[in-house]
Amino acid sequence: MSENTLSNDQEITSVRKVGGKRVIFAASFGNALEFFDFGIYNFFVIYISVLFFPPSSDPNLALLLAFATFGVSFIMRPLGGVLIGAYADRCGRKSAMVLTISLMTLGTAMIGFAPTYATAGYWGTITLVAARLIQGVAAGGEVGASMSLLVEAAPPNRRGFYSSWTLATQGIASVVGGATALGLSAALPVLSGDPEAMASWGWRIPFFIGVALAPIGCWLRLSLENDRPHAAKEPQAPPHLRQHSRAVVLGVMLTIGATVATYISMYYLGTYAVKYLGMAQSHGYAAMLLAGAVTFGGSLLVGHWCDRYGRLPLILWARIAILLLSLPVFWLLNEVPHPAVLLSVVVLMVSLTTLGSVPTLLMISELFPQRIRALGFALVYSLGVAIFGGFAQYIASQSIALSGSLLAPAGYLMLATVISLLALPLLRETGGDRLQ
Repeated sequence: MSENTLSNDQEITSVRKVGGKRVIFAASFGNALEFFDFGIYNFFVIYISVLFFPPSSDPNLALLLAFATFGVSFIMRPLGGVLIGAYADRCGRKSAMVLTISLMTLGTAMIGFAPTYATAGYWGTITLVAARLIQGVAAGGEVGASMSLLVEAAPPNRRGFYSSWTLATQGIASVVGGATALGLSAALPVLSGDPEAMASWGWRIPFFIGVALAPIGCWLRLSLENDRPHAAKEPQAPPHLRQHSRAVVLGVMLTIGATVATYISMYYLGTYAVKYLGMAQSHGYAAMLLAGAVTFGGSLLVGHWCDRYGRLPLILWARIAILLLSLPVFWLLNEVPHPAVLLSVVVLMVSLTTLGSVPTLLMISELFPQRIRALGFALVYSLGVAIFGGFAQYIASQSIALSGSLLAPAGYLMLATVISLLALPLLRETGGDRLQ
C-alpha cells in the first residue's frame, strides 16, 4: 500500500471519529439554516418584487427583476465554490462551514434591514442585490464543505444515507419557510389589524428569525473536532483540478438536470400557480411546504436506495420520467387550475426530482479525491446551478412572456433533463467504490 493511500486512510478515519450523528446534525442544522435564509426569498418574491424595484406599466417586469436578482446570486456561487472549497480542502471542512454560515447570516441581515425603493430609491435595490451576492458566495462554499464532510464521515456502505442529508435539509428549510409564510400570512393581518401588514413589513420577520438562529448553527459547527488535523501541519501538493476536467464537465451536465428540476418543482410551480393561474398566495405557500416535506422524507429514503441499488439506475429512471411527464404536468395544471391538482403535481415532480438528485450529488462527490473533493464538488455544483438553475425561474417566466404559452417552462425543464441524460453513458457506477 502506498504512502499516499495510508495518509488518505488516516485522514478519512479521523473524520469518522468525529461521530456520525454529530456530523450529520451539525452539517444538517447549518445547511438547513442557510437554505432557509436563501429560500425564504422565494416565498416572499412577490412582495419583494413590488417593494425593491421601480413601478412599471408591465405587471411582469418587477417579478422578472426579482427573479433575476435571485439568479444573480448564483453567479457568485462558482467564486464561493473555488475560494471556500479550496479553503475547506486545506484547512478543514469545519472552518469552512463556520465561514459560510457567517456570510449567509450577513446577507440575510442585509435583506431584513434593507430600505425599500419607495424610501431609498435605487439604494434599496443595490442593498438587496449586494446581500444576494454575499449569500451566493456563502452557498457556493457551503455545498462543497458540508457534502465532503458527510461523505467522508460515512461508513462505506452508508454514504448514500449520510450524503442524502444535504438535500433533505433543503427540504426541511422549505418546510419551515413555508410554515412560517403560511402562519404569518394568516396571523399577522389579524394580530396587527392591518390587512397589508404582510406586504409592507411582515415579510421581513423570517429574515430576522434566520439571523437569530445563526449563532446556534455556528456553535454546533465549532463543537466539531478538527476534521483534518494534519492539514495545517503538513505541506500538501497543490490541487490539480485540471487533471479531473472530465469529471468536472460530466458533473456539470448532471447538475444541470438536477438543479433545474429542483427549482422548477420545489419553488417555481407554486409561484407559477399564483401568478399565471390566479390561485391564492396561500396555495402557493402550501405547494412549497409540501415540496419541502416530500424532499425531506424522500431524500432519506433515496439515500438508502443509493446504498442498495447504486447511483446510475436511480438517476436514469428519474430523468426519463421527468422528460416524459414535464409537458403533460404543465398542461394538466393549466387545464385544471385547482389547488388539489397543484399539490398532486408538486408531489409527483418533487418525488422524481429527489429520486434523481440524491444520487447525482453523491456521485459527483465520489468523482474527486479527498484532497480536492470540496473544491471539485463545489465548483461543479456551482457552475451547474449558475448556468441553468439559479435563473430557472427567470428563464421559465421569460419563456412565457416571449412565447405567449403557459406551457413554455416545460420545454426548459425538458432541455435541462436531456443535457443531464447525455452524461450518463460516459459515467461508471461508483457505488461500492472506495473513496479516493
